[in-house]
Amino acid sequence: MARNQQEITRPQQAAVTRREEQTQQYFVPPVDISETPDGLVLRYDMPGVKKDNAEITVDKGTLTVTGKVETEESGTPAYRETRIGDYRREFTLPNDVDAGHISAEMNAGVLTVRINKPEEAKPKRIQITGR
Repeated sequence: MARNQQEITRPQQAAVTRREEQTQQYFVPPVDISETPDGLVLRYDMPGVKKDNAEITVDKGTLTVTGKVETEESGTPAYRETRIGDYRREFTLPNDVDAGHISAEMNAGVLTVRINKPEEAKPKRIQITGR
C-alpha cells in the first residue's frame, strides 16, 4: 500500500515543483522617498545591479522598478552570509505627479528616480498688493 501512495505522490510533487520554478523570487530593495517642491525623489538600494540591468515602468499609476544582479563568482563559495538575487518594488503614484516626466540615474548600486510635479501642482507664491 505504501508503494501505491508513493506513485500517486510523485506526479503531484513534480507539478508543485514546476509551479515553484516558474515563480521567480525577488528581494524588496529598501527605498528612501523625499518630496521636494518640484516632485518626488526615490532612492533604491540595489547592490550588484548595473544600469543596463535596471528597468523602470509606469502602468496605470503604478511605478515598478526591477533590477537583475549578474553573479560574478570565481570558484565555489566556502562560506556565505549574503544573499544575491534580483530586485522588484512597486509604488502607487500620487495624483499630483507627472508620470510622463520621470528621470533616473544609477550610481554605485543606488538607483535615484526623480518624478516631476506638473506646474499646476507645484507650490506658488502669491503676490500681496495694497498697503
